[in-house]
Amino acid sequence: MSAVESDRLSARRVVEALRAGVPSGVAVARLGTGQADLEARYRAALADVERAATQDEQPTGFLVRGGFGAGKSHLLTTFEHIALAEGFAVSRVVISKETPLQDPAKFLASAAEAMRTPDEIDRGVEPVARRLLRRRDDPAVLALEQRLEHAGEFNMRFAATLFVYTRGGASDQELADRVVRFWSGDLLNASDIRRAVRELDRAGAYTLEPIKKRDLALETMAFLPLLVRASGLRGWVLLIDEVELVGRYSRLQRGRAYGELARWLGALRSDRRPGLLAVGAVSDDFESNVLRGGRSADLDDMATYLAGRDLETAEAAQEGMRLIRQSALLEAPDHALLHGTYTTLRRLHGLAYDWSPPDVSWPEALGTTPMRKYVRAWINAWDVRRLYPGFVEDDNPYEMSEPRSDYSEDGDLADEPPARDEHPPRADDW
Repeated sequence: MSAVESDRLSARRVVEALRAGVPSGVAVARLGTGQADLEARYRAALADVERAATQDEQPTGFLVRGGFGAGKSHLLTTFEHIALAEGFAVSRVVISKETPLQDPAKFLASAAEAMRTPDEIDRGVEPVARRLLRRRDDPAVLALEQRLEHAGEFNMRFAATLFVYTRGGASDQELADRVVRFWSGDLLNASDIRRAVRELDRAGAYTLEPIKKRDLALETMAFLPLLVRASGLRGWVLLIDEVELVGRYSRLQRGRAYGELARWLGALRSDRRPGLLAVGAVSDDFESNVLRGGRSADLDDMATYLAGRDLETAEAAQEGMRLIRQSALLEAPDHALLHGTYTTLRRLHGLAYDWSPPDVSWPEALGTTPMRKYVRAWINAWDVRRLYPGFVEDDNPYEMSEPRSDYSEDGDLADEPPARDEHPPRADDW
C-alpha cells in the first residue's frame, strides 16, 4: 500500500468513526479533546499512582460529566492512550447489562478481559503474566511473593498461584493458562492448586481457606494492580464509562453500585488498592434526575434505606453519590476549538473521499450545543454535497434531535435472588 493510500484509509477511518459516534483512537489522535484542564488533572493523578503505591495507598480517582455527545467517551479514549504511553496497563469498562457495576465478579471479568498493556496487541491479563514470567527473579516479584505469603491480607490462593505460575508456568502452558484465567476472574479448584503445588515440591506450604465468590473477586481486584507493578509497569488504570446506567437499576442495586463506584475510585479509607487509578464518566443530568429528583431522589433516602440492611454499604453508597456530585464538568467547545476541528475534518473528509469539500454552514451555536452535534452536522453536509452535487440546503438543515438519558427502571436489570455461593463453599470447591 502506498503512502497516499495509507493516508486516505486512515482519514476514512476517522470520518467513518465520527459519523458513527465511535471515539476511535485514530480520531482522538487527529482531533484532540479540547479538555486541557481535565487532561492535566489526569496526568497528575497518573504521576501520583507510584508515590501512593510506595505508601500502600491508592490515589482517589474522579468522574467527568457531560451531556450526550459532549465528548465523555472521546476523553476516556484519550486517557487510555495517555496511560499506555506512560507505561500503565489500562482497562476500559462500559457499564451494561453484562457488566453491572454492583457485581464485583462480573465487573472484574470485564476489566480483566479489557486490559491493555503498552506495545502489546493481545488484551487481557496474559500479557502482564508473560512480563512477570520474564522477571520472576526480579526483586519486585520476590517482594510480591513475600507479601502474599506473610502479610495475611490475601487468601493464600494468590500466593500459591503466583508460585505455581512463576516456578512451573514456563514448562506447563496449560497450567499457566489456568492460573491466568484464575487471575482474570475464573474459578480454580483448591484441589487443582494443591496438586500443582505438590508437583513443584511445596506440598502443604499454602493453607487454602474457603472464600465467597464476591470476596474472591474483590481480592483479585486488589491483587491485579500489585501484579501489574511487579511485572514492570507503573500501575493499572481503570476507565469506567456510562455510569449513568446505574439510574435504571432498582433502588437496592443503585445503592450497591454507588458503593462499588466509591470502592474502585479509592474513596473508601478501609479499602484501598495500591497501584490502581480509576476514572469514570457519567451523564450531566444524573444528579438532577436520580440523586435529587425523578423517581428516586437517592440523596434523601438511600442512606436510610441501606442502613437497615448493611451500614457499611450505606456509608460506601454515600461516598459514591458524593463523587458523582463532585464530578468535573466537561468544558463546552469554544470558537477556537470548533474552528480547528472544522478545518481538520474538512481536510480529512477531502482526503478520505478524494474531493474538495466546500464550506458548509454550522449548527446554531448555543452554550449547551455538544461537539458531536457539530461534527455530525459537518460530516452529513459534506456527504450530501459529495453524493448529490446539486443539493440546496433548506432553511434549517441541521435540526436534529439528540437522545435523552432514560432513567426508568429496567426490568432486565432487576435484583436477582442471592447466588448459591453467598455462603462459603468447601475448600475443594474453590
